[in-house]
Amino acid sequence: MDAEVAGYAEVRGLYQVDVEGTPWLLMERVRPTFEVSPSERVRAFVAVEGTLAQGRDTADELAKYLEGTEVGDRIAEFCTEETTYHFDDVKGYLTVERLYVDWTSKRVDVRAGRQAVNWGSGLVFNPTDLYTDVVASEPWRERRGVNAVRASVAPSDAVDITGLFALDDDLSPFEDPDEFPAFEELPLSGAAKVTLHKFGADWSAVGAYRPDGPWFAGADIRGTLGVGYWVEGGWHGDQDQVNPEGVEVVAGLDYSFAVLDRLYLAAEYRYDGTGEADPDAYDYGLRGGTAIEAPYSCPFSTTGTNVDTDEEQPLSRSTLGQHYVDVIANVRFLDDWGVSGTAIVNVADGTGLVVPDVSRNFGERWAVHLGAQVPFGEEGEFVPPREVFDISAGDAKGNVAGFVPAATLNAWVRYSL
Repeated sequence: MDAEVAGYAEVRGLYQVDVEGTPWLLMERVRPTFEVSPSERVRAFVAVEGTLAQGRDTADELAKYLEGTEVGDRIAEFCTEETTYHFDDVKGYLTVERLYVDWTSKRVDVRAGRQAVNWGSGLVFNPTDLYTDVVASEPWRERRGVNAVRASVAPSDAVDITGLFALDDDLSPFEDPDEFPAFEELPLSGAAKVTLHKFGADWSAVGAYRPDGPWFAGADIRGTLGVGYWVEGGWHGDQDQVNPEGVEVVAGLDYSFAVLDRLYLAAEYRYDGTGEADPDAYDYGLRGGTAIEAPYSCPFSTTGTNVDTDEEQPLSRSTLGQHYVDVIANVRFLDDWGVSGTAIVNVADGTGLVVPDVSRNFGERWAVHLGAQVPFGEEGEFVPPREVFDISAGDAKGNVAGFVPAATLNAWVRYSL
């Protein structure tokens, strides 16, 4: 039997520029991993994450701010107090991020448990990534885990077939022990991918389905013709209908240059037909990066600040528009130094986000990073107009734009076990 312990410990500081209340946040994370192989074909893997935090708590800061405004005087009349996440909650200390068992053979691999699922070739956006998790703006973060059983079969050297069955984190449909949920209420999803390795490229067909109706069908092609290239995309549908506006496509190129230790450049274009063509039609409340966690539930709605929890809310989105361009650059030099950056631009409104990062390794275990998240542009998706954050309670008015930072500065030190 073989066993291995790895992982890392990290201290990360964030400073939000031009915000109301305490601008800084300090987080300590430890993420040990444990791997056990009782036999040549079987492996068990566990990744546990513990987190502590001090400093800014947006929900508390918002509550204090509102109490000092005319809106605060009317909150008791129009709103009810809502439970929000706090750093002193026990559930925030420790989470199981990965917990799975692998079984491998010559032609078949099976993985069961909480695992990372990352399909598609795109670097920032992946239409064929059926459990989308955009992490380009947070380079320190790992992808979230998915509770799934995944099986991969290679009937020949030129063909791979992967099937996946996943269970949602939200298991509320099973709360009633006396009634099994209807099929369309089951918190399940299934997906499949078939890949052909031919003609110097990987050609994949991808499909997914959920009992409550949404489905996806698409393809992913990746290869090299002097430069690396990829095209992936497909159609989003619901029930037995094909949404003619549900097309999503990403196309990109990349190349590595023999400059210093290495210079890597990549560029992508994304079209998302499910988004809004007109920036004036954006619903900013759907975008996670714009929403503000609020300590109240009120019978009025603004940009994610006050939401009536008794009403069914639309699904959140990573972006709001249709046309995007992103560029990624990474250069390594002097063995231990690195400078990288990602820029994402909404073509329709001209706003975007730049995520630079400077890193320095000290030996094999220590790494230090300095970075930022800087929105730019006049007004649009990444720089929402101030009036988006208007709130009201009866005839009392207010604005909470001061809780969206003009930029976020970050620094972290990581020790790898």
